[in-house]
Amino acid sequence: MRTARTTLTALTLIAALGSIAQADTIRATSGFGPAHVLATDIYPEINARLKEFTGDAWDLSDTPSGLVAPQEMSAGLRDGVTEMGTLLLPYFPADYPNAALPSELSFLGSSNAVVSAAVTEYVATCPECQAEFARNGQVYLGTDVTPVYNLLTVRPIRSAADVRGMRIRTGAPLYAAFVEKLGGVAVQMPSSELFESLSQRVIDGTFSGDHEIIANRLGDVVKYVTEVNEGVFNGSTSGAVSATLWTRLDPETRSALARATQYGISKGLGAFMRDAAKAREVAGVEFIPMDDTLRSAKEAFNADYLANVASTLEARGVKDAQAKVDRYRALVEKWEKLITPDMTPEAMGQLRYDEIFAKLDTATYGNP
Repeated sequence: MRTARTTLTALTLIAALGSIAQADTIRATSGFGPAHVLATDIYPEINARLKEFTGDAWDLSDTPSGLVAPQEMSAGLRDGVTEMGTLLLPYFPADYPNAALPSELSFLGSSNAVVSAAVTEYVATCPECQAEFARNGQVYLGTDVTPVYNLLTVRPIRSAADVRGMRIRTGAPLYAAFVEKLGGVAVQMPSSELFESLSQRVIDGTFSGDHEIIANRLGDVVKYVTEVNEGVFNGSTSGAVSATLWTRLDPETRSALARATQYGISKGLGAFMRDAAKAREVAGVEFIPMDDTLRSAKEAFNADYLANVASTLEARGVKDAQAKVDRYRALVEKWEKLITPDMTPEAMGQLRYDEIFAKLDTATYGNP
């Protein structure tokens, strides 16, 4: 009897170990450091939900920084160096002219939750966008969006005239154009380099969301935040997946990963707002309300930019740009009605999945 029990125990243990061995891990690179919302909230939630939705058959392991830098992410995903990562579309304008279209309209929308859902639906259901990802060996599963953008600087900006001559880091062409319109010098660099560049006065400030003060620990170098509230950053594809991984997944696992990504992004949207609120508690940082000169400059810039955005996009190779601009604006209006201020991340994640990816055929979605 003891031998029978011992044999049964051993078989049970072997079966359990076999079950564990069958679990597979997605190698991910959130890419912006361990304090960033991507690493603290978005990717951990994707991992938890992926395990839940696949019955622990799949999980996700994130390397927050070091493995693949943001400017290397497109090639890193294409070549399978990492299997999931954060792809900043404005860093690669020639490769994603259609998918980056919402980045040129980032001052539309009332909240980062609305904008994130609108961008995600736009790109996931845009044939030209899908072709761009396929050409680069990637699959698109969603976009996260920051809080509104302000001017975070080492010296104060109290009027439009104060921007003249200042070197301001920008993360997208729209913001570079705004800084240059004010007489500043736009500089492009990854947010991971902000602390060193600000501390050494390589740049005078960054055009970013307030959450960067927490995410990149800028409280020691940023002393002023001028609240211009000029749009958001909506070009961050935190749900970018390598095609080499996607081809390994059956349709059910693909759906689980798409659904888990919506939950992760939804949690991250609230976390961005949490960190933006924390930034106001950082000692030594002065928040400066926008004055009339900045407000007038912003309103004039936005009106002019919106009037000419279609021609700008056409020049970058986007065909029928005005129709696509109108389609994106309609999606922003759609999600303004669907997302409520009191919606939980869980409800938002499920809504995003139901409205977007559940309506797509995962057996064919993302296939080249």
